[in-house]
Amino acid sequence: MTEKPASTPPPTDAAEAFEGLREEISLQRTAIQGLTAAKDKIPDYSLTLRDMASRLGRMEKQLESINEKPAMRLTPLTIAAEMHEGLITYRADDHKILVEARDALARSLGRVEGMIKQKRSNDEQDWWVAWAATGGLLLGLFFALIGVAVLN
Repeated sequence: MTEKPASTPPPTDAAEAFEGLREEISLQRTAIQGLTAAKDKIPDYSLTLRDMASRLGRMEKQLESINEKPAMRLTPLTIAAEMHEGLITYRADDHKILVEARDALARSLGRVEGMIKQKRSNDEQDWWVAWAATGGLLLGLFFALIGVAVLN
């Protein structure tokens, strides 16, 4: 737009000067008419812009409602602190469950050991009974032999 006019040598007579002036004014008029014609061809975006403005307004309201939520006020430090507290709670619960499971296992193992000892004592008792019966039988045979030998 800020073009410098071409330097032309000064006209020699007034008629040529007026003719040059007439041509420049004609060029300016054509340029202005082209600009107004171009302006008339520009579509009207006012409805679209209003629609976009209303959407942006609704988005701003939604963002404000999101920003008002308690989670948005949390900082990484508070989240880490809450996670730590939760872990401590859950670890205590897990520890309690593990202690109960260990005690139940110990009781079960105690019962199993008792059953094994009882079985051993039953086996030992059976062994002693078998030896006693064998010993009694042998002793009875011995006395029977002595009785037969003495009576003969």
